[in-house]
Amino acid sequence: MNRFFLLNLMAFLAFFSLQAAEVTFDFSTAEGITAMGYAVPDQSAGTNLTQAGPVTVGGVTLSAVDGATPTRIWNSQGSFSLRIYVDGSITLSVAEGSITGITVNAANTTNFDLLADVGDYSVTDGVGTWAGSASAVTITHYGSKNAQVASIVVTTDSEGPVDPDPEDPIDPNITKLDSLHHLAALEDGTAFQFISDVYVNFQWNDHLWVMQLDEEGNAIAGVIYGDTGKQYPLGAVIPAGWTGVKQTYKGLVEIGEPAHFGNPKTILDEEYYSPFDCTGYMSYISDPEEGWENYKVFFEGVHLSKINPNGTFMITSIETEDDLTYEASLVGFNKFGIEYPEVDSTEVYSIEGMLTLYNGVIELYPITISSNPGTRLWKVVYEGEDGQTYKLNDTLYVAAVVNGDAGKLIFVTDNVDEIYYDTYEDWGYAEWMAWYPDWIALDCSDNEEFFNAVADAEVLMPGTVKGVLADRMTNPRLVLNSAPAALVDVELPTLTLFRYDLSQDYLTALGNEVGRADGFFYYKDGKPYLCNESGDVAVKIGYDYAPQLEAEMMDKEGCNFGLLCVFAIGEAWEENQPVSHRIHSTDDDYFTNYTIYPLAIISCAAVDEAVSDKQVIDIKYVNPAGIVSETPQDGVNIVITTHSDGSRTAVKRMAN
Repeated sequence: MNRFFLLNLMAFLAFFSLQAAEVTFDFSTAEGITAMGYAVPDQSAGTNLTQAGPVTVGGVTLSAVDGATPTRIWNSQGSFSLRIYVDGSITLSVAEGSITGITVNAANTTNFDLLADVGDYSVTDGVGTWAGSASAVTITHYGSKNAQVASIVVTTDSEGPVDPDPEDPIDPNITKLDSLHHLAALEDGTAFQFISDVYVNFQWNDHLWVMQLDEEGNAIAGVIYGDTGKQYPLGAVIPAGWTGVKQTYKGLVEIGEPAHFGNPKTILDEEYYSPFDCTGYMSYISDPEEGWENYKVFFEGVHLSKINPNGTFMITSIETEDDLTYEASLVGFNKFGIEYPEVDSTEVYSIEGMLTLYNGVIELYPITISSNPGTRLWKVVYEGEDGQTYKLNDTLYVAAVVNGDAGKLIFVTDNVDEIYYDTYEDWGYAEWMAWYPDWIALDCSDNEEFFNAVADAEVLMPGTVKGVLADRMTNPRLVLNSAPAALVDVELPTLTLFRYDLSQDYLTALGNEVGRADGFFYYKDGKPYLCNESGDVAVKIGYDYAPQLEAEMMDKEGCNFGLLCVFAIGEAWEENQPVSHRIHSTDDDYFTNYTIYPLAIISCAAVDEAVSDKQVIDIKYVNPAGIVSETPQDGVNIVITTHSDGSRTAVKRMAN
């Protein structure tokens, strides 16, 4: 069996205590909540016990009644408790014997005002104690706000319900098996008794996939085929003692004729039964020699094709190894009868499912298939890889459309002024950050359909812009592979178009950004430039996007122009730099790295303020230690921009 991935897990935990006649309901931990069969609530959310219904642990049943607010398990900043509101209650009951004692431990001693309907109940230092003898006890909150309970310990005079023992002995000569790993070595038809615990990974009809952890934490998988007489929740620990017969079907080792399956000992956390993320390893997974059958897996960013009425289809992954890019594929079969999404050959999907072996071929039974929601523009521009297909999950705004010898290009922006920057894996937190809008060119190549779909649009629908990323290091563009969809009845907002005045010796545009450039028009060696007044700072002018402007400008040398233009970067600022940021540089050749492509003349001779009345006149970079610099520093920078009107902005930027 596979040893490629290790589950970084502890040995099985006993999430509730069942010692003789004592049962614990633990509301203070996610493990305890799961063990009782309740859903663990999200942050600042609750699990309604009334809606969830009664649960039974060790023969004691817990049910609830809502008060002014539903009786619920609440998650407050990762701290869990049972909250009982005014006139709300819980009832503890047993079907056999009597309850003889209850201890209620407070999560918060404030408003811990509880009463029992029978017996004697008292509270001391946040611990409520009940004594008596009853088959059912109802505890009600009568005070203000809510009572917060961490755990409840119930004592009974009965051992509680006990599963009937299997025939003892089932067969004194039956084979004993303690590991799923040893199953393959048995001869078909061999009956055995399994003497170790396993936990449930997935169940569907007569198929029960189970897993087991060996002493080193490796996960070993197996499948049981047949009616066990039980429907188990995910993560349910099946106690040792069940029996089966080893069999092989179409090359797949199975456990048949299941019997003597007991109730779960406990229910494990989701971490145990979550799929292995095998994105990028499909070629490895699809090799039968690697033994991945019966594992639950997940792939992201795959393509689907060849969907047949019989339920088969193909899953394709673009993978890289040793700098070589290739396609890996896996056969899928709709074993569970799920509903497929509408398949688009240009779309990428996420798929979770169970692996199996059929006639020597690894196949996947999908549990869920979902379309990739797409990637934010800023993540594509800063973290994308050329040659990869991306879907942009932003509302995009069209700023300029070009149809000429340079190709059919549409320049769009997300126009965002803040992003949710998730640095949890690297830094342990996520936060909203102030941000500059990002830009990208949509390259329609020669496709009239793609171009016409957006040429007259002002706003593009999220998730409909898909294509292959190119030139990310300089002038990022997406070569479209399908026609984007326009958002109708949406007013184009005021776009953030930056103004760069060369008289301030400053230019820090992004590649393919649309904005305004102001400066003096001069020829140098017969080529057009926009310069500062002295001519020692110069930016090349290219007329590819609007050839007619060359004739309009050529006889106006020395004039001060304001141009609406597209900024293009000649080469990445530094070797191995992840992207061309807005970077202030003192390099003498800094401006020569740009080419501006005019789209329209905004002003000539006298500068008009039509686009923006704020000019950038200074930029400083401050690192987390408070050190100020004229150029970006290693790590995170706070970029402080000073404008001509005296205003300042401070924006955190990712490390270069």
